[in-house]
Amino acid sequence: MRCLFVLLALMATAHGQALSYIGLCNKTWDCKQTLAGFDKRITTGWLEVSFGHRCECADRILQSPKPKTIRVHLINSPCMRNKRCQRHDVLYGYTVASANRALGHPKSRLLRKFNHAVLRLKRRLEKAQGRLTCYVSPCLECDLGHKRKTLFTVLRSLVPNCNLVDNPLRGQCLGGTICERHGTDTNVSNPCLYDLDGTHIKSVSDLESIADKVAQCDVKFYWESWMNCNEGSQFIPPSKRRCNITKRKIDEAKRLSWKLS
Repeated sequence: MRCLFVLLALMATAHGQALSYIGLCNKTWDCKQTLAGFDKRITTGWLEVSFGHRCECADRILQSPKPKTIRVHLINSPCMRNKRCQRHDVLYGYTVASANRALGHPKSRLLRKFNHAVLRLKRRLEKAQGRLTCYVSPCLECDLGHKRKTLFTVLRSLVPNCNLVDNPLRGQCLGGTICERHGTDTNVSNPCLYDLDGTHIKSVSDLESIADKVAQCDVKFYWESWMNCNEGSQFIPPSKRRCNITKRKIDEAKRLSWKLS
């Protein structure tokens, strides 16, 4: 069966149970439990590269016959900001200033590694089954400046069937993209995505308040720290974390995600 791509999901599509499984590429992620947790459709997102290149669970999700909506981040900008990038990360060894300079050089190490990440995603998507709405973000909570336009040029060439998402840490989103905001930043306008990423909700009423502010967005992703495989206070590199996925956690996240959708 060939995959049917859907470029824009602005119609009244139910995206309840939109779960931000950022750490899904980690080798200890329980994919069987994850797949069992989805009902009639799959709506999720993950971060490529940082948690692992193979990302077998992403392959299994994409090859599920269920209709699905995915959002994929390719570059981990927080690791550069926090000086915690691993050697395989696209921004390893860069500062904000040097990364922006590298974007102006087509043969830079940064752009070579980014191209490799996009090609891996392209190969995943080529094996997808069923109806797929694809959103791809070149950079998670991005610190890069206007030269990040170069990254979108690569995406338009290699994954033309995906919606392009800009997720700057600060400032305006680039024109011609879907703007994604996270956590307490609910200042959004169409077209947009929203992810709770980084914000721990204290009550259902707080969650419902956020939902009201981002109601216009195509997809609203629910997040908890276990989705980053990071529940302790000590920092562990993403590829070395051990993920603790349980049915109870998934069921509770599904219940709360409906409040956000």
